[in-house]
Amino acid sequence: MIRPQHATWTLEPLRPLPDFVPFSPPSIGDDEIKEVVDTLTSGWLTTGPKTEAFESALKQRVGADHAVAVNSCTAALHLALQALDIGPEDGVITSPYTFASTGHVILYQGAQPFFVDVEPDTFNMDPAKLSAFLETQCRWDGPNRCLRHRHTGRTIKAVLPVHYGGHPCQMDEIFDLARSYGLHVVEDAAHAIGSEYKGRPVGSLGDITCFSFYATKNLTTGEGGMAVTNLPELAERMRVLSMYGISDARRIWKRYAPKGSWVYDVRELGFKYNMMDIQAALGIHQLKRLDEFIARRRENADIYNQAFQDIPGVYTPVVQPYAQSAWHLYPILLDPELISISRDQFIEELKALNIGTSVLFIPLHLHSYYQRTLPYQEGDFPMAEMIFRRIVNLPVSPALSAENACNVAETVAALIRRHV
Repeated sequence: MIRPQHATWTLEPLRPLPDFVPFSPPSIGDDEIKEVVDTLTSGWLTTGPKTEAFESALKQRVGADHAVAVNSCTAALHLALQALDIGPEDGVITSPYTFASTGHVILYQGAQPFFVDVEPDTFNMDPAKLSAFLETQCRWDGPNRCLRHRHTGRTIKAVLPVHYGGHPCQMDEIFDLARSYGLHVVEDAAHAIGSEYKGRPVGSLGDITCFSFYATKNLTTGEGGMAVTNLPELAERMRVLSMYGISDARRIWKRYAPKGSWVYDVRELGFKYNMMDIQAALGIHQLKRLDEFIARRRENADIYNQAFQDIPGVYTPVVQPYAQSAWHLYPILLDPELISISRDQFIEELKALNIGTSVLFIPLHLHSYYQRTLPYQEGDFPMAEMIFRRIVNLPVSPALSAENACNVAETVAALIRRHV
């Protein structure tokens, strides 16, 4: 390998940053703390008035008519598939480049995930490959024109795109295909609270959109999630399913009030997925700060973009004209043709320099469980695999100050220069 010469670069000794920079710490303010303390002293800790208030505020923010607060995005995705009656004879098309939860919820239903490879720049589901899958791997069957997978015979019922890192998928193209083939669209928006697609908030687009409020996310309730929809029948079913399948789940927390009633009915087999008021107390004020959080993330991303723009061997994130990213992640790709150390060695050197990173994600089809239970193997989704082998996610949290972002950028840039 012939390495480029950069006579202007001075390779001074690399020194660790004074303090370790964690990958994605939360930013918790006094208002969140006061609201949680108020909940703890109120005598009501579980699902109650603050959960309702959080649901109301969030659905207004994302332009949805209904919101169901739950204890994780995994729970929201699971409820979405259950509400759409996706079951053991069915299949759901999704991305291999995602966290385990996206595939797991399909398997929870006894359904099969069918993977479609991703775009090389956004790491999102590639609509062209989705179209090719539908045209070549599926067929219409029976008088009701049921769409079936050619090899397994499963009924394809839904598409589950993942908005990677806060960058929205090409939703118009995905929606057009879904409508043409009679499919539901459930969006995994775990990274995308505050993102926009063509000026519309993520959350106002698909049949059901699912958000995550995990500790590392743009908005946190510690653990937590939300399913939003404009379809009242789906919202009602998800709400009932989130509380054991109990009727009138929206008001169940009021049964201990002076005018409450102990009477209830279990309408179907539901789950224990509800959000607590303790969590919602955090979310109410985190949501108020969401624009501030995204602005800080964007500022940190801009610092990185500027620092890396003239360095060979590193590719920075792309934001397409149709998208406004929430910048949940800042991924870089290392070019193994230009950089003399492996991605894993690069991460270890950054750790030694007091910089925390992550690799998001290991494609689902490379995990042992998925290889044992599904007909996938290494090589099936080359774009997802290429991204995985090269990706490093850098700290971009709003808790990362601009000064620290500059320190991280300078250190990462110097490390890359050392190895090209």
